Amino acid sequence: MRTKNSLTIGAALLAIGTAACTDITALEQQNPGQVSAATLYVPSNAQLLVNGAISDFECAYTRYVAGSGLLVDELSAAIGSVDNFNYDGRRLLTNASYGTGACGANQQPPIYTTLSTARGSADTVLARLRVWKDADMPAGVNRTRLIGQASAYAGISLVLLGEGMCSAAVNLSPELTPAQLFTEAKLRFDSAVVSATAANDAATLNLALLSRARALLNLKQYAAAATDAARIPANFVANTGTDAVNLRRQNYVFLSINQNQWSTVDASLRNLTINGAADPRVALTNTGRPGTAQGSVIWTPDKYSTLTTVMPIARYAEAQLIVAEARLEAGDLAGAAQAINVVRATRTGVPAYDATGQTAEQVRATLIEDRRRELFLEGRRLGDIRRYNLPLSPAAGTPFPGGGGVYGTQSCFPLPDVERINNPNIAK
Repeated sequence: MRTKNSLTIGAALLAIGTAACTDITALEQQNPGQVSAATLYVPSNAQLLVNGAISDFECAYTRYVAGSGLLVDELSAAIGSVDNFNYDGRRLLTNASYGTGACGANQQPPIYTTLSTARGSADTVLARLRVWKDADMPAGVNRTRLIGQASAYAGISLVLLGEGMCSAAVNLSPELTPAQLFTEAKLRFDSAVVSATAANDAATLNLALLSRARALLNLKQYAAAATDAARIPANFVANTGTDAVNLRRQNYVFLSINQNQWSTVDASLRNLTINGAADPRVALTNTGRPGTAQGSVIWTPDKYSTLTTVMPIARYAEAQLIVAEARLEAGDLAGAAQAINVVRATRTGVPAYDATGQTAEQVRATLIEDRRRELFLEGRRLGDIRRYNLPLSPAAGTPFPGGGGVYGTQSCFPLPDVERINNPNIAK
């Protein structure tokens, strides 16, 4: 969705409000390099601001993929660190770095602040774009198109907050439930669909439609979700941008597993087969290298083979699996199987699924497993566990290997202290 050379505003936003540190005890400080918000948020920077919001999202998304996978059953800790063991063991403290960490080389993937920053960046520029006029835009910049992009990325950030967080807040709001976050996301997607259609921006339109379908699925509005998902063309994919040098834009899964060996692919996903053959959807490599966590061995996902491998944000396969779920909920088992097979047909070596004579629960089990494999390490598994109310694996109370203690009961990231303490509208 972004060109390789698109600019990022992350550093500029960081500079706003940053105080000089030459004398931390002084009551009055100055920062000659500080960027003024009044200078930054001007129409001539409209494209830059939207690019920056997208960059913030992409950085947050790659961390969410790894962090959500580590919390549940896609990844396991490979580094001998108590904080990493608590992450993998589903026993996070509310002052842990998942809540406060920013985009960087994080041993424990940041979740709340990065996603909140991405949502805030997109919503902030969106508010400005709605005030500015077309005539204010630089030559060649389409304000309506930018509104569509900013709306879409604000919405996706909210979807991830809804799927990953037990609760969250938006702009110092009271504590919001996942359902409220998905409803907020849908409002952004509604705007994105209207603007992207008006701007003839097919890429943003498809991203918004598929992401809205995902939000509607979480809201159990299955028919509406299927309507949006059915509009997605077979060749659609929205990928992150990547850069080998800029840490924010590197493939964080590769960085954390292949490069730094902080995590490894969970044992439950190793050597998976289908009809007796290796399943290409979860192709892995056993490096044989030990991690520093006792007994860990580094298994890497083949789908993310370099620091610059793109990560899909949304793609056609997910759209068809949403259609399958909606048909299943409507009692159309044959239709659900048909949609599952549309996805399977895109994979060499994955046979068609025959649902003849099967019950709704058997079809559902196949759909859940196909989502686990097809959408492996794309940030969907945690949301699926919550939406389907799947049992945690390993079960709570199971001894935690290597790091001591037992697995906890967390199936979402708790609202962190940083929000609860600083938000006057949330009970302490």
